[in-house]
Amino acid sequence: MKGRWHWVAAGLLLMAVIVGGLMLWRHGLYDLWLDRARLEALLTRIGHKGPLLIIALQLAQTLVAPIPGQIVGLAAGFLYGPWWGTLYCVLGSLVGTLLATWLARTLGRPLVERWVGTELLARFDGLAERRGALALFLIFLLPFLPDDLICLAAGLTSLPLSLVGFLAVLGRTPGIAVSAVIGAQSANLTLGQMLIVGGVGVILALLVLFNQQPLQAWMFHLVERSSSDESR
Repeated sequence: MKGRWHWVAAGLLLMAVIVGGLMLWRHGLYDLWLDRARLEALLTRIGHKGPLLIIALQLAQTLVAPIPGQIVGLAAGFLYGPWWGTLYCVLGSLVGTLLATWLARTLGRPLVERWVGTELLARFDGLAERRGALALFLIFLLPFLPDDLICLAAGLTSLPLSLVGFLAVLGRTPGIAVSAVIGAQSANLTLGQMLIVGGVGVILALLVLFNQQPLQAWMFHLVERSSSDESR
């Protein structure tokens, strides 16, 4: 069953890439991508709604993960540059993290267990018991870990809400910044270079998708070792 969903997700990813490419071509958006002056004029007309949309998308991604967070970071970096793009995404991530943690504490363990899963929740319970703050920071920092779901699990711990938010910002900012920098630099790429980078990105995404469980298990092993070493 899981293998079938992997193929469904892979198909949806490829479809999104194809549809996105067709939209760029059909509506002349690629010309806008290359013409920075036109893009800046468009952003001026949009005004404050643009940053608010980026923040809202990042918040939604943190809560329900409809799209990969890296895509929001790339778009934010391209539209607003690495510094502002990073800031808008970090703000959205922070609000989403705080909201998820608060919802978990409000709704209680039974509902959180249904969303997160018994196995993942039990694993985080063990980490939180040994070294909650350090383990949570590493989960936010390292790739391939279900950090959005862990926000819900963190709501069941005794960690203060402010500390959870601080750890989320500290751990997630480096990854968000990398996406924003790449997005900001993408305006300097030619169409051919964009196709190559996009193709490589899709291949890497598919490799991660089909190897999600072993990658996640390996990263959890690193978190457990770090927490164990720190507690000695």
